[in-house]
Amino acid sequence: MEQATSMPPSNKALSPLGRTTASTQLSGSAVILTWVLSIVLHIILLGIMLWVVFPFSSPTEEALPVALTEYIGTVNQATFQPSPMPHQADASQPTPAMEQHVAPEIPATLADLGITKTVDVPIIGLVTGKADMDSYGLSGGAKAPNFFGLGSSAKAAKRIVYVVDRSGSMTDTFQHVRAELQRSISSLRRSQKFHVIFFNAGAPLTNTPGRMVSAIAAQKKEFFDFLQSVRPEGSTHPEAAMRHALALEPDMIYFLTDGEFDSGLVKKLDRWNSERKVQIFTIAYFDPGGAKLLELIAREHHGAFKFITELDLP
Repeated sequence: MEQATSMPPSNKALSPLGRTTASTQLSGSAVILTWVLSIVLHIILLGIMLWVVFPFSSPTEEALPVALTEYIGTVNQATFQPSPMPHQADASQPTPAMEQHVAPEIPATLADLGITKTVDVPIIGLVTGKADMDSYGLSGGAKAPNFFGLGSSAKAAKRIVYVVDRSGSMTDTFQHVRAELQRSISSLRRSQKFHVIFFNAGAPLTNTPGRMVSAIAAQKKEFFDFLQSVRPEGSTHPEAAMRHALALEPDMIYFLTDGEFDSGLVKKLDRWNSERKVQIFTIAYFDPGGAKLLELIAREHHGAFKFITELDLP
């Protein structure tokens, strides 16, 4: 009999169908290399996506606005110098400019009038670069009154009193005051109230019914009709008119005059408006004679001051 020949062991394995297959197992280092390449590729793709969706350019910083300051109106430096602020200089000592240009009988500070209390408030007669918009109530929020360019800081004012000089010295320029009063009151909103007091040496002259009225069309028209009948005459005595104005408990007062008046009014206003609930805005109209006192009143009562010349008129 023939003996079976022994076969050498084979490295091939039989498949279920009896076919042999080659071993496909990878080494450990090949597996690690494959994972590393996959991770690196995903990181690169993620970085590209983040760059497209969230750009990393540095944000542009807005430059801070620079406050611009200027005097309101045209001030004749030869006849008028603003008084110093309490925090800028000793309020009891007039500056050399004041000693040169201000008459000795006109008090330079409250201390000269026997008033020791001072109020640290912003410089009066200066405005920021935004004042052109603010003065017309166009900066948003409640609309501010406007009279000869003053009132932008009183946006919450709903009760406004105009105290206006009608002395004889106003004869040649009173038509401009009429026009500005009509423009100012025309711009008031229905939610606001107003009253106008004209003064000279006699009893104050007021619009009917002698108290605050709503700024509706009918009340405005009634005042405009009355305004045409007002004529300048007499001398300048604003004390009774200012006392009446404060008694109406307004939010703000416009005080316009074209000449000198009794300096005792400053001390009385300090007493009548001791809690400074009413802002007082003052206007020296053409004549700088009362400008010093008017600037002082505005500063002490949280208002603003303006000196009007023919250059400020339309």
